[in-house]
Amino acid sequence: MIRRQLPVFAGALALAPTLLAAPIAAQVDPDEAGSIAEASSLPAPAEAARERAPRVAALDPFTDIADIRIDGVADEPDWADARVFAGFTQREPVEGVPAEHDTEVRVLFGDEAIWIAARMWDNDPGSIDRRLTRRDNHGTYDQFSVHLDPNLDGLTGYSFRVSAANVQGDTYFYSDDKMDGAWDAVWSSAVSVDADGWSAEIRIPLSQIRYEASDDLQTWGINFHRFRVANNERSYYNLVSRLRKGIVSQMGRLDEVRVSRPSRRLELLPYLVTSYDNGPADAGDPFFDGSDQGARVGVDLSYGLGSSFTLDATINPDFGQVEADPAVINLTAFETFFPEQRPFFVEDARVFDFGLSGGRNTLFYSRRIGRSPHGGAPGEALYSDVPSNATILGAAKLAGRTQSGLSLGALAAVTGNEFGQGAFAGNARQNFLVEPRTQFGVVSVGQDVNDGQTQVRGMVTAMNRTLPDDGAFDWLPSNAFNGGVRFEHQWDDRNYAVWGFLSGSYVTGSAESMERIQRSPTHYLQRPDATRFAVDPTKTALGGRDWRLQVEKRGGEHWTASIWAAEVSKLFEVNDVGFSTNAERLDGGFRVGYREIQPGSVFRDYNFTLSSFHNWSHEALDDMWSVDSWHNARTNGNYSLRFNGTFLNNWGFRTSVRYSPQKMDRRNTRGGPMMVGPANVNYDANVNSDWRKRFSGALNVSVSDDRLGRGGSFRVGGRLSVRPSDNVSVSVNPGWETARSGDQYVTATNVLPYSPTYGTRYLFADLDRTSFSMETRLDWTFSPKLSLQLFAQPLLSSGQYLQYKQLASSESFDFDAFQSGTGNEVGSEVQCSSDICEVDGQQYVDFDGDGTTDSSFSDRDFNVRSLVGNAVVRWEYRPGSTIFFVWQRQQAGRTSYGDFDFGRDLGALWGAPAENRFIVKVNYWLGL
Repeated sequence: MIRRQLPVFAGALALAPTLLAAPIAAQVDPDEAGSIAEASSLPAPAEAARERAPRVAALDPFTDIADIRIDGVADEPDWADARVFAGFTQREPVEGVPAEHDTEVRVLFGDEAIWIAARMWDNDPGSIDRRLTRRDNHGTYDQFSVHLDPNLDGLTGYSFRVSAANVQGDTYFYSDDKMDGAWDAVWSSAVSVDADGWSAEIRIPLSQIRYEASDDLQTWGINFHRFRVANNERSYYNLVSRLRKGIVSQMGRLDEVRVSRPSRRLELLPYLVTSYDNGPADAGDPFFDGSDQGARVGVDLSYGLGSSFTLDATINPDFGQVEADPAVINLTAFETFFPEQRPFFVEDARVFDFGLSGGRNTLFYSRRIGRSPHGGAPGEALYSDVPSNATILGAAKLAGRTQSGLSLGALAAVTGNEFGQGAFAGNARQNFLVEPRTQFGVVSVGQDVNDGQTQVRGMVTAMNRTLPDDGAFDWLPSNAFNGGVRFEHQWDDRNYAVWGFLSGSYVTGSAESMERIQRSPTHYLQRPDATRFAVDPTKTALGGRDWRLQVEKRGGEHWTASIWAAEVSKLFEVNDVGFSTNAERLDGGFRVGYREIQPGSVFRDYNFTLSSFHNWSHEALDDMWSVDSWHNARTNGNYSLRFNGTFLNNWGFRTSVRYSPQKMDRRNTRGGPMMVGPANVNYDANVNSDWRKRFSGALNVSVSDDRLGRGGSFRVGGRLSVRPSDNVSVSVNPGWETARSGDQYVTATNVLPYSPTYGTRYLFADLDRTSFSMETRLDWTFSPKLSLQLFAQPLLSSGQYLQYKQLASSESFDFDAFQSGTGNEVGSEVQCSSDICEVDGQQYVDFDGDGTTDSSFSDRDFNVRSLVGNAVVRWEYRPGSTIFFVWQRQQAGRTSYGDFDFGRDLGALWGAPAENRFIVKVNYWLGL
């Protein structure tokens, strides 16, 4: 062990970030925790965990602090009075043993700031990884961080980290182990490297954190973390064990803290944004001649209401996002979920986080505010100019948490009437409404007790549209209200937990809008074979519920487990304010995990997870004691076995096998009767090299087999990362996928009623798809304050509809295949020599074989070529103040060859029409 005594006047304290975001969160989570073969010379992890108690320290008395120069060298006399923290414990690679390379930290409290000095001892200074990255970027570099829990609630706190290259990062903790990386504070730091290692000095203004000012002595939660790249050692002052859930609850204690003066928390951020757009234009288009420009100014305000709450408001807001959304090919009936990237909504997003059952479903989806307009140009318009997003007139939010554990959040936003312009025959011009004025509101209230082990939280959302009197938008709901209550209770030192939620929705509007919801892909109440529900065209209000109850074993040396039950009712509808693709269902499942975190002869750590879940329609309750009833109403589920391990050389390997039994698919006919969903087996394997190296990579292979559906897929993907210098990194993520589906929905028609599928004919096809994408990123960091980031994602995708066919009967996977023939136009009709023929890109079907076609649809073959990219230069020219230079580019083209030809499609992509946007944004931070 390398430890030295810190000099009285030169205790160089450094704070380097806890790579808290991905690594720690993933390892603390029982579902993803690593495990390792036990080392015989070490104490059993379970015993170490039982014996470990939070380390307690007290601040030494001090008088006024003289000016300390933040230069990375703690040589000022004031550091002699600081409290020293040393004796770090290793979390990785071997949990519970003393750190091989120790760290010593000194802490001083003043009236306006906290000063921290850290010395990271290292007998090989040449091995210190000092790579430069953009602020808040996590990575594998030497780093130090300090964690604070001013309210000592075991749930919320702050992390301030600095790398050996003086790159800062900060994070807000909530719910003990969740992290809000979008939270940004204004603080100062400096680092230095010498023959004994490296050191850092940090000054954290008290105005940047929330605390309770008092003349009485207080106890705060505190912890320190260090990551050393050379030996992959992660250590803490107070061990944050991988065998226990939580980060904040595992902090140490700092007694005799006195902060008697409340901080002033008033921040102003005025900004100026200018933009220039160019792209292809039609010679006759009166609205766009190939270029456009704009400018706007505004101001964001943040004001501290007492010591616990902050009010954020914005005037003439800039809700643009710097990074473009990735390109996707969506052949489903559902919208694509894109994460929020707009700064105003990303900050404090944790306060309004209320996840629902399944995937990314959530009670509040902030991208509904300022969404793309529902309406469009009238069909007779020759040219139109329709805004891409509704204009947000203003927004404000209030968030905070009291020392007693009461948390509160509120958000309000208004979008105005959004109009488009149209050019019509005879040079007529007309404005038309594309999105009515809409008001949004969200309120969240929570309370935790029992040292944060018991939490209760409720949230209510509301949306109101001011619909026009002419009825043009009566197909949209006028009001939507969502609400929910969730709870969590932990016991046995947080090793066990029970949690759950109950949420409800209530939406009102015209009968037309309510019928549209009932017929939407989320619900499909029009299903002709439904036994427990049907569309009610007279309804003017709809309500539903979504609940979940789960019991978990989270901690322990090896075994973790969970079991749950859940339900979604038939009319649970949150999509005016939230996001959900949940259809009505009954849900149940379990998970059992085994982990080993102590290094063995092969693995540094590993874990196994066995899980299963199953969904049933409420129609199973028609005859709830019948096995056949439950079998026929089974709509989803699988059995899954996963393995994840890290080798001793820090390479990683994970693999999984998943079996999904045959099910009844109630969505594939898009509102028609149920049909069989074939059983499926999926295999996945991934190997990655040591991410600490200058050259690293990963390879992933995934294979699925759908025997009954005569389909399946093969996907190979990877990642190659190259770091030619400490300030430049390049990563390339190529992916290639081929897939065949035997049940791709095409269309439905009521021509010549067909009784085996309740009168409507449902047409499908065998679809061959091939896709290639290559997400590429370049990060060039010139200094901790100046960086360049490039992102590009080319995407080539093709789909060839090989065999059109008709569903033979409901609740089956039987099809009547169409034989292709030739077609001829005879007057206004098309005649086919067989079941189906193509004429001028249109497919014509002859159902009854009389030679005259009965129905038609456009040919579905496609080739999509897309390139999305952006370049961002970020310069923090003074603390909290930034200039952005942004270039965004999009190219897209589409044809209908159907087959995949890499050279042809790539060449066509480079020649596809391009749209460019150039943005300059300047803001200036004022802390008053």
